[in-house]
Amino acid sequence: MGEAGPAELVARIIAGDQAAEEQLILRYRDGISIAVNRIIKNPSITEDICQGAFVIILQKIRRGDVREPERLSGFVVGVAKNRAIEYIRKARLADKSSTEDPVPDPHPDPLELLLEKERDAIIRGTIDDLKVERDKQVLFRFYVAEEDKHQICADLGLDKLQFNTVISRAKERYRQLYLKRIGKVKKPDNSKK
Repeated sequence: MGEAGPAELVARIIAGDQAAEEQLILRYRDGISIAVNRIIKNPSITEDICQGAFVIILQKIRRGDVREPERLSGFVVGVAKNRAIEYIRKARLADKSSTEDPVPDPHPDPLELLLEKERDAIIRGTIDDLKVERDKQVLFRFYVAEEDKHQICADLGLDKLQFNTVISRAKERYRQLYLKRIGKVKKPDNSKK
């Protein structure tokens, strides 16, 4: 009995022919081993991937997933290469996660704490420098204390539209003071007069 063509081999495997499955493995074993080893470059892992690929290949053939049996070679090599690429992808992800610190340091960075304190002091100081008391209250309560907008409106006797107008103007006045405080706004040069 001669070697079966790809379409015949697929038909026999679908029919449950064990000899056809063995013939498929013998026919493609060396080819996919070479293709996978070009990707993996490790003979023992290559062998594992090829064995896993043949399991998938046979399962797909048995289910009738091979739409073009005459292109069996491309199908077989494609499944094997995909398994190799999947292995590489998982290995890279594992390497990345093993080099990262799995448990974050529970102690905050002292420099970050210092910078945060300075930012807080600048923000609070700028709010305190605002001339309009309502601006101070709205900005502090909404952005620093993170109070509910509806509660602030109720306490200050504002509706939503008024609140939006007040907070918009307060933010602009705050921005001007903040920029002056951190030295971003140049004072007008009166010496040229």
